[in-house]
Amino acid sequence: MITDSTLSVRAIYSLCSIEQLKEETMQHNVLIPNLMVENVADTVRYYQDILGFELQIAMQHQEDSQPNMVMELTDDMQLEWANMVSAGAEFMFQERHSLIEDIPALEGASIGASQTIYITLDEDIDQHYTALKDKVEVVVEPVSKFYGMREWYMKDCNGYILGFAQSLNPAGE
Repeated sequence: MITDSTLSVRAIYSLCSIEQLKEETMQHNVLIPNLMVENVADTVRYYQDILGFELQIAMQHQEDSQPNMVMELTDDMQLEWANMVSAGAEFMFQERHSLIEDIPALEGASIGASQTIYITLDEDIDQHYTALKDKVEVVVEPVSKFYGMREWYMKDCNGYILGFAQSLNPAGE
């Protein structure tokens, strides 16, 4: 027979177990997508020129030698990997062959994804949309959502869907 005191003991046991689980689990600091692309240099140019990201560092492809680390892109450069940032958003882009060599389980994987990459903005979302709409493939125009965000979505040069969002209720209002 289950009594109220039995339920209370079970509830306390469950809470203790959850707290113990939290203490025993690894903590994760930062999530940085590493996206497979066909051409890293073209992707870097797209993210720089259209979306305003900055190249932090890249690995230049070198035949029969170790990749060369570079901090800026020149016209004829072939890249294997790049890291780009814009405020708190960060991406890594890796050439298909290089990524499959690193992670063989990706053999046969498609570029693009059945996901969205959601980027929050501090700037006005409608101004952001207006500045980019003629330069990108818009897949969802700006819309206010019931959960308090205004969002719009675009497809990048590799087929990845990027969502940009701004809170409709900024802190302090």
